[in-house]
Amino acid sequence: MRELEVRDVHVARPGARGPLPVLGGVDLRVRPGELVCVVGPSGCGKSTLLSVVAGLLRPDRGRVLVGGLDVTGTPARTAFMPQQDHLFAWHTVCDNVALGLRVQGVRRRDARARARDVLAEFGLESFADARPDELSGGMRQRAALARTVLQGRDVVLLDEPFGALDALTRLDAQRWLAATWAAHGWTGLLVTHDVGEAVTLGDRVVRLSGRPAVVAHEIAVDDPRPRTPGVPDARVTRAVLAGLGVGDERVPDERVPDERAVDERVPDERVALS
Repeated sequence: MRELEVRDVHVARPGARGPLPVLGGVDLRVRPGELVCVVGPSGCGKSTLLSVVAGLLRPDRGRVLVGGLDVTGTPARTAFMPQQDHLFAWHTVCDNVALGLRVQGVRRRDARARARDVLAEFGLESFADARPDELSGGMRQRAALARTVLQGRDVVLLDEPFGALDALTRLDAQRWLAATWAAHGWTGLLVTHDVGEAVTLGDRVVRLSGRPAVVAHEIAVDDPRPRTPGVPDARVTRAVLAGLGVGDERVPDERVPDERAVDERVPDERVALS
């Protein structure tokens, strides 16, 4: 895997009153094999940043480098998984996963063989000939990620991959992704609104500011792996929240606050309604 660098990236969108600045000079470096989770206010430009890194959007200013090579505006060096899985209903799961290879010119037979191999690795071998509507939400996300990584790119980009899943399915998906990522050592960026998810999955957490976005803060997650999804280390989570500007020094270290602290902070609803 190779290092990813984002250097002074600026992006503005057309607006009714003129250009609307979205990214105001983003600088970011992701080391080989590192997963960096990006958080920030809604609408601050997180997905725009991924589109720039993916080569789908050329910035107004700045550069994207992979392994020291300038790949700005070039989609051939990254694999991008958007928020929706975009599995085609009329294709089998195997053909959906093989689609990226087919676009690259790989023969259908060879692409399907490689797709079946990665589906077996991702625990979906028995669904290779099924249609996407036969899969659960978590399984669809696995299939979408299989299609993404099968392209063999240097950098993997994930835009809120579990945002559409229910809470329990999301925890299972996080556990699976953490184990799979550790086994492969991909270099990647993951956008999420969930700080707990960022702490569970990321080696570092980066916060973008409001528009025009810049990297406002970053913190290393030193909690040893494997981590437990849904129960991120309280100390690390508190440090990340503090670094994100939303920390609360009153939050106790224990994961389950004592009843007296809860009683002092949350008034009895029966009293409030009387």
